[in-house]
Amino acid sequence: MKRQSKVFISVVLLAAVAPAPTTVDAGDNNSGFQTAQPSMVTAVKSGVEVTPIMTVGDTLNSGYRFEAIPDGISVRTRGQGRVDLYINHETSKVPFPYVTAAPTAANGESDFDNSQLSKLSLNQHSAGVLHGSFAINSSAGYQRFCSNFLATSAEGFDREILFTNEESPDYVIRQEASWPPAIGAADESENGLVVALDVRTGQSQAIYGMGRHNHENNVAIPGYGYPVVVSGDDTFTSGPLTGVAGLGVVPSQSQLYSYIAPSTDALLADDGDLWAFVSDTPGVKNYYQVVPGSGTVVTGHFLKVPKNIATGLNADGTEVHAADFGYPLPPTDGSWQRDLRSVAPLGIDGPQWVLEYWSDLNNVFQFVRVEDIAYDKRPGMGNVVYIVDSGRGRTPAQSLDTPNFRSTNGRVWKMVLDPNDPTVVTSLTVQVEGDDNPVKTLNEVHQPDNIETTATGLLLTEDPGSSQQFTAAQQISDPAATTARLWYVPFSGTPEVVLKINQSADGGATDVDGRPAGNWGAWETTGIVDASAAFGAGAFLINVQAHTLWVEKAPGDDNNHDGQPDFTFKREGGQLLLLRIPGV
Repeated sequence: MKRQSKVFISVVLLAAVAPAPTTVDAGDNNSGFQTAQPSMVTAVKSGVEVTPIMTVGDTLNSGYRFEAIPDGISVRTRGQGRVDLYINHETSKVPFPYVTAAPTAANGESDFDNSQLSKLSLNQHSAGVLHGSFAINSSAGYQRFCSNFLATSAEGFDREILFTNEESPDYVIRQEASWPPAIGAADESENGLVVALDVRTGQSQAIYGMGRHNHENNVAIPGYGYPVVVSGDDTFTSGPLTGVAGLGVVPSQSQLYSYIAPSTDALLADDGDLWAFVSDTPGVKNYYQVVPGSGTVVTGHFLKVPKNIATGLNADGTEVHAADFGYPLPPTDGSWQRDLRSVAPLGIDGPQWVLEYWSDLNNVFQFVRVEDIAYDKRPGMGNVVYIVDSGRGRTPAQSLDTPNFRSTNGRVWKMVLDPNDPTVVTSLTVQVEGDDNPVKTLNEVHQPDNIETTATGLLLTEDPGSSQQFTAAQQISDPAATTARLWYVPFSGTPEVVLKINQSADGGATDVDGRPAGNWGAWETTGIVDASAAFGAGAFLINVQAHTLWVEKAPGDDNNHDGQPDFTFKREGGQLLLLRIPGV
């Protein structure tokens, strides 16, 4: 996922521009398109094999182009030597970042498209791409699709449903020209939706009751015989919430939710319920009260969220606001999500704020920044859920980075659900502790992002924030300097790096404005998923998001009518790769 704190440096790499369309022959085991671009990752663990499949800008004969910011991946083996991949593109037409007071092409950036969900058909033997299309395209008006998950009969679904998710707080219009709506306009809609795609029919729909917040992923949990789908709030404002009467200081603003429905049809009809995790352990109500090295074990339960707060909708279909519940307005000091349309400081008052305030009133456990989720795939252990919390990346100079209020490298939590009742949490503990060392510690994971489980451990990708990045000078002088990596963390044994990103594509380059290449750590590994059912034991798929590598840019729109573009449209680089990792 793309972090708001990240500094973007635009680089034009002519070699990465889309090659000529390629004719695909599906007639033999070697058929299918594979990118001509070099791998964006380098293997570190012995025996690891890397095969690049598609690079952003690659175009098939059909006209399908592999789009920017590839993220979550789901795999579906459909027989006759064919494999379908569903790949999120975390794009948005909302400028990101954006200087509201005086927007220019130089101080704002936007993607060319709203979020899209690619469907790629691959040759199971060659991993070549036979066909590409969009299962959800830009015209739907969704923003920043992050991770996705394909729910099947293994997780209690009677047909395959793919969940994809908006990780965004912004207001838009649900259409191709999605931004900016006028403040208070009747057609404005706050983001933070879950979208369910019926794989068989190809029809997709938003499930409002699965919660209005910044969704990284929604992961179905097996073993209950009906849909139980866990999600987390990957909030953009994960520092302390301040300035709200009656609350005091809320140290963090990320929650864990579960949506439970009696059947697949009930879920698609939004006839299920949203539940929020609450700690039952005295004195432990948030991330910071689980001190590194303490061995704290938290027990708890999931509390049902009122339906209108879960959906963010009033009975007449309009979106809820603080006044509908007698809640205070959100703070304007930047400790809550800011409305980018307003020159004056203005917190976004809408469904996400209402859910946040409700969670604070009801003592819902506050994580720092919940990213991805995965359940344990060992037999009989599906009720064990691993939760990635990327943390804040605080440096020692920041006043809150103390032993009792530390959030440096992030954590992976282990939650054990009661096997008979998914609303009961028998334990929550820290499985991977990154906060026992400062940022830039070489042997710590740097802001974990996506997760996959194996029979023997965890695979973790990294999305290093600005505090984890290394300038050109530091790349030479700092022995801890590294690009983003993929980690293997065994259930028993020592964690090791599987691969690291190769940023040589923008090393030493400058863009048309003469600005330098990106810091090490400005690119991220993401979207890791088990592909062994399709490509054999030890096979995984992963994406790279090359944020500082731009393959295309153009002047943005003039929304304030001053005769100048308000931002720059950009198409970031990235790549989809097949990995073979022995021994995991």
